[in-house]
Order: sequence, then structure tokens, then C-alpha cells
Amino acid sequence: MKQLMGYERADGRYGVRNYVIVISLVQCANGTVEQIAKACGVAPITIDTGCGDYEEAANKLNLGLIRAGTHPNVYGVLLVSLGCQWISAEMIGDPVRAAGKRVEHICIQDEGGIKNSVAKGIEIVEQMKKEAAAQKRVPFPMSKLIISTNAGGSDWTSSISGNPCVGGCCDLAAADGASNLIGCVRGMPGSESTLCDVAATQEVGEKILEIVESYCQDLKEETGQSVSEVNPTPGNKAGGLTTLAEKAIGNLKLRGHSPIVGVLECGEAPTVPGGYVLNERHGGNDLYQTTSLTMSGSQVMLFTTGRGTPHGNAVVPVIKVTGNPHVGSYLEEFIDFCSGDVLTGGRTLEQASKDLYDLVIDVCNGKEVKAEINGDFSYGTPPSGKF
Repeated sequence: MKQLMGYERADGRYGVRNYVIVISLVQCANGTVEQIAKACGVAPITIDTGCGDYEEAANKLNLGLIRAGTHPNVYGVLLVSLGCQWISAEMIGDPVRAAGKRVEHICIQDEGGIKNSVAKGIEIVEQMKKEAAAQKRVPFPMSKLIISTNAGGSDWTSSISGNPCVGGCCDLAAADGASNLIGCVRGMPGSESTLCDVAATQEVGEKILEIVESYCQDLKEETGQSVSEVNPTPGNKAGGLTTLAEKAIGNLKLRGHSPIVGVLECGEAPTVPGGYVLNERHGGNDLYQTTSLTMSGSQVMLFTTGRGTPHGNAVVPVIKVTGNPHVGSYLEEFIDFCSGDVLTGGRTLEQASKDLYDLVIDVCNGKEVKAEINGDFSYGTPPSGKF
């Protein structure tokens, strides 16, 4: 097995990247944040609110921003506020700073406007980038690595050659001591019992069943619709999926066969190495699901797509995997790994899983993924409410 090399953090975790990010504290600062980030070639995190939110929404927004700043892949953070917003720089910056990260803050009103703020922001970010570049990678154990998995734009190949390849990769990583994390609560109904079969304890299995059952009930009560009325999506159906149960069977192949030792709520991190399910039902689309997975501290993500998607993340390299040979060729611009030759007999599923595992290690050690090259740094804090 190749040696993992990463950046040691003050809280005992390790990052596989040394990102500097720029975070907006209110929608009025989004434009300034985007200008600074673009000029410096770093990821911006913008928000839709930041002012006038009620408590539940504000708490989720704050948690999302804090978890971005404290993420092990992040070296430093520039916070940008307008000056009259509800979220204070201290509210976000203090816990990030307490985690040992570099934190700076610019207030647009105090700086005399956008032009001055952008100039000062560029200066701060460029200095952080120099500091980050000077930090050396060091060896770290597999027990400190968390791999998250997600599926988006599934088609008929996802359950045959895409998701099982990721599951096999996660099994190999688990055998070496790494943890894996899966969300996909909205894609579980109809096949959740397969997760219970690998639950380490009865309590974990019962928690999985409770999450899925309550999600289905809450959705019906709140919207009057059943989950099967909105899932599979039109794209899934065009790709050959017919029912939610069929989609769920494929989705849950993402995590492989290693035992599930715990269920996490949004923002919680694994306490011991092993497999985990994340209760991220509050956000069902890819933006919220991938953000929720990163909020639990995963340093790298495996994202399968049968139809194709360029989706990346601001704090985690997202390895895009497809089991569809056409998509792997036609959309090569944003596909990192294609296991489509499993369908044609060019490679066994076991060999494809091993090759993907090798790529995961290479990415952890610095190899750029397509989303990083293309500059797709999406990040969407979880919405308020039950879904």
C-alpha cells in the first residue's frame, strides 16, 4: 500500500489539501468574496442569507460555515462581512481559530467599499497561500482518513459497474484502517434493510430504520407526496431506472460490505474508525448532500454518476466515477475514473476497485481531480426544516 502524505493539524487530524478559502458572512458580501477568490485562484463560499434568519436556519448556516473553516483540508480562512449583518465574524471565526487555523476578517463598510476590500482581501489571501505552500506534507496513518461516498445522476450502469466499484474501493480502504461515510437517506427507501444487515449493533440498525421511516412520514405530512413521487428523478428514468427501490439497491452498493459502526447527525465526525451513515435527509440534492458529508470531516469524496456531473466542493477533492463507458468518454472533461469496461469484460470489478483505490491514494497525496482543475468549488450549507 502507498504511504499517505498530508498536513498535520493542531486538533490531531490530517488534511490532504492545504486550501485557503474566502467565506461570505452575508449575501451582500458575496460579490466581494467572489472577486477576491477569483483573483487569488481559491474557493469562495457564498450564502443566500446571513441576515434576518430565524434560529434554526441561522444555527444550520453557522454550523456549515464553521465546519468549512475547521475542515482538516483547510489551512486558512478569510471572512468577509458587510458590517450590519446578523452573523458576526467572531461567531464563525472564534471556533475556526480555536481549531488552530489562520483566520482574518474584512468588513466592507469599515474598509470604505468594495474596491478597498478586494485589494486588502487579495493581499491577505496571497499571504496565506505563501504560508500554506511552505507547510510540508508528513506521513499519516489510514486510520486518520475518512472517505465519503455519494451518487448523483444515476443510471442503469450505476448499480452494475459504478457504485459496486466504489464499494469495493471502500472495502479495500476499510481493510487498511480507513473510515467510510455514506449519506443518500433520500435514496434508501426500499432497500434500507441491506444496511441493517451490516450494522455492527442492533441499536445502529434500528437507528437506520428510524431515520428512513421518519423521513418518509415527514415528507408525506409536510408535502402530501410520497418519496416515490419525486424519486427517481426524470434524469434517472431517462437513464433506465424505473423505481425508487431499484435506485436504492444501487445507491447502497456505494459503501461496500464493511460493518456500520455508527449513525452521525449533520456536523458530527466519526469517533472511531469504521463505516458510518450520515443522517443528511434535510438536503436531498447533490449540493447539500456533498456539503453535509464534508461537514463530518471526510478528506476525500467518491462521487458516482451515470449521467455525468461536474460537481465539486470547496474543501474536499471530489473524485468523479462513472460506470457508463459512453459518459466516461463523452464527458471526460469532468470524469476522473471510468469503470465502464467492467460491462464489456475489459476489467473485473475487483481490478477496477483496486485501480480506483490507487487513485484515491494518489489524490490524497496531491493529484488534482477534474473539479479542482475546472474550478468547481460548490458549497451549500444545509437548509432549515426537516428536509
